[in-house]
Amino acid sequence: MTTVQPNPYSPYATADPRVRHLFPTLFGPPEAGALLPTGCRDLAVVPDEPQEIVPPAEQLPAGVCPGCAAALRGLVVFDSRPVAACRNCDGETRHNQLCAVCRADAHELWVATRVAAVPPPAPLSSLGPFQVLGGPIRSTRDAFCEHGDFAFLGRLHVQPLQGDQERTTLDLILPRCYLAKVFGAVLAVVDEDPNPQAQDRFAVTVTEAQASVRHTLQQRATRDENGTQP
Repeated sequence: MTTVQPNPYSPYATADPRVRHLFPTLFGPPEAGALLPTGCRDLAVVPDEPQEIVPPAEQLPAGVCPGCAAALRGLVVFDSRPVAACRNCDGETRHNQLCAVCRADAHELWVATRVAAVPPPAPLSSLGPFQVLGGPIRSTRDAFCEHGDFAFLGRLHVQPLQGDQERTTLDLILPRCYLAKVFGAVLAVVDEDPNPQAQDRFAVTVTEAQASVRHTLQQRATRDENGTQP
């Protein structure tokens, strides 16, 4: 018996990445590279060379998703996951806070960004050592990670310490899931710092930033409820 490989990777796919998924179609093969619904009611990327399988297909290759195989044979595959609002468009979804349409759109953008001939940014090391002078942090729903978490944008004002380089800025986009790792690492470092002034300064800054971001989110929620524009 032949064995098939799992579907290509996408950060916006929700199907089990360990198995090969099948795509129900009515009019010819699905578009290669697209993120589409599978027989097991998840989302996966269509391989570059999809193979047609005609029901009932009792003998399937090894490595095929059991749920997709059941759907191919006419069995009903139930989806018991709770329905939630899509974080991006407010539509209904069972795909971890991002609906299928928004995930497909994000997947297309991700593919285009990966394959585009974009020159790499200048390495951070080209600045040499620098002093961070602070900068604003705000939340946005224009950028989100594979889990559907919205991101925080930080603009750091930095002053290079070597040569005659002028002050510049560094823009950071940190999804909430990744920011949690950063925050955990920062807490560990602060806990090991014996300087009580550093502890107090850290606590005060965290409290101020938390209050500022909460105020911004509350203002945005109020505008959304009233249907007004910022």
